Amino acid sequence: MEWNDRLRLLLCGPRGKAWLVCVCTLLTYTSVIGTMLSFGAWFLKLEREFGTNTTVIGWIGSVTYGLLCLASPLSTPLFLRFGHRKVALGGVVLCSASLLTTSFVPHIAYMFVTYSLLYGLGANFVFNASINLVGAHFQHRHRSLATCLASTGFAFGTLVMNPLTEAILSSVGLRNTYRILAAMILVKGVLCCCAFVAPPDENSNTASDDSHDHPHEHSALAKPGDMEDVAATEKLMEQIDTPEDENSPVTNSTSAKEGTENRKNLFQSVFRKQVWTNPGFLFWILANVVLCLSLLFPFFHLVKYMTTLGIPEKRGVIVASVAGFAELAGRLLCGVLGDILPFPKAYLFPAAALVMAVDTFSCLLITTFTGMIIYAFVIGLCTAIITCLVYVVNSELFGLENVDSTWPFSIGSQGLGGVVGPTIAGAIYDRTGTYSTLFYVGGGLLSLSSAMLLAAILLRNARPLTEVTSPDSGHLTQNIVLGNDRCPTFQITEKVTTV
Repeated sequence: MEWNDRLRLLLCGPRGKAWLVCVCTLLTYTSVIGTMLSFGAWFLKLEREFGTNTTVIGWIGSVTYGLLCLASPLSTPLFLRFGHRKVALGGVVLCSASLLTTSFVPHIAYMFVTYSLLYGLGANFVFNASINLVGAHFQHRHRSLATCLASTGFAFGTLVMNPLTEAILSSVGLRNTYRILAAMILVKGVLCCCAFVAPPDENSNTASDDSHDHPHEHSALAKPGDMEDVAATEKLMEQIDTPEDENSPVTNSTSAKEGTENRKNLFQSVFRKQVWTNPGFLFWILANVVLCLSLLFPFFHLVKYMTTLGIPEKRGVIVASVAGFAELAGRLLCGVLGDILPFPKAYLFPAAALVMAVDTFSCLLITTFTGMIIYAFVIGLCTAIITCLVYVVNSELFGLENVDSTWPFSIGSQGLGGVVGPTIAGAIYDRTGTYSTLFYVGGGLLSLSSAMLLAAILLRNARPLTEVTSPDSGHLTQNIVLGNDRCPTFQITEKVTTV
């Protein structure tokens, strides 16, 4: 094979398209999520612009981040029905429209709709649709590497957007900054979403356009004994794809009935009784809520906290950027080492929470710029583990075939903690006038969450969600079974995949 043929196969084949989706997801997160996580740079500007208190501004930022995760049960049925690309593209448009309308608000109360609601929903549509698309492209190999690489857009966005937002704010003011960021997100997001192609995998939720281009590609690789099964499968698929008379009343009524059943099945695949009666899953959800009550403090309140220590605002932005740089390095490290760890990745969660607790208590003794850099660096590394491995750990604990019904609520639990945590922090500061109480509360919650996460893993091992062996369950208890609500044509799919 010529070198140019090899290059064309690498770039245009399924593997090349999968990595392109991963890179475009990273770039989209950099602008969309990075803008949201640079909220700390806007904090003092919003106070001066609208003359409001810390609690209200904390609510605006925390509700936005909370919807980034909490809206997953809404966006999951949407991309199962309409496809990942359309939902992600809709999210980009929502985020851009949110910033544009926010630039004209006369009172900060309007921001709960124009920014918190619209931007939170848009960011969730982008995040949930794209990360699930990456997971669908990498179902078996390099899953940790791909998902962690894509999620580095969070950290890279924090690293880039904090100083960029600060520079734009200093040059053109708050309202013009919103307009510039709206245009940047729209142009960059639309270009990246165009590369969101569905995986050529029969087990994926969204059919790939490429899967119909070469219908005999699989049969050409089949063994002689399997040719009859493949031919029968292809004949069955042709019968399914063959359109009937559009004017037939029977066909129209059947199609309407099937459409209603399909929409019903989409929601049933997300909300499953089997999942919500499992004690390990319930404790996992509760532990993540407690964990994330203190997770966002460095991103929302760190700059203002350092001004109370006498550290200038611009140097505070540098420390926030260090946290973003550490999170970026942590995500890359998780991606490189995640697939080769000799123990289950789930145990990284309680370990990271415990390290964050110790670091938070230590911050009570820190009063210098150098000490804050060390604090931010450790927090950034641990935050990377908590945020970038949640999809992989969720699949490891509860099975890849249960992702649609467990992942939205795993990430949603982190969003719930993200909504409540910064708001409580702002209220405590307004009441006491000092941040020291927050470090005591935050360190205690992180210590509690570490114990709860470990207990959730033990409960999961004692009573797995499902029962049959899965290669995605790591070193934990075997946990995969095909329930009655799974697709009845799985055996055919498995046969074609094997061929």
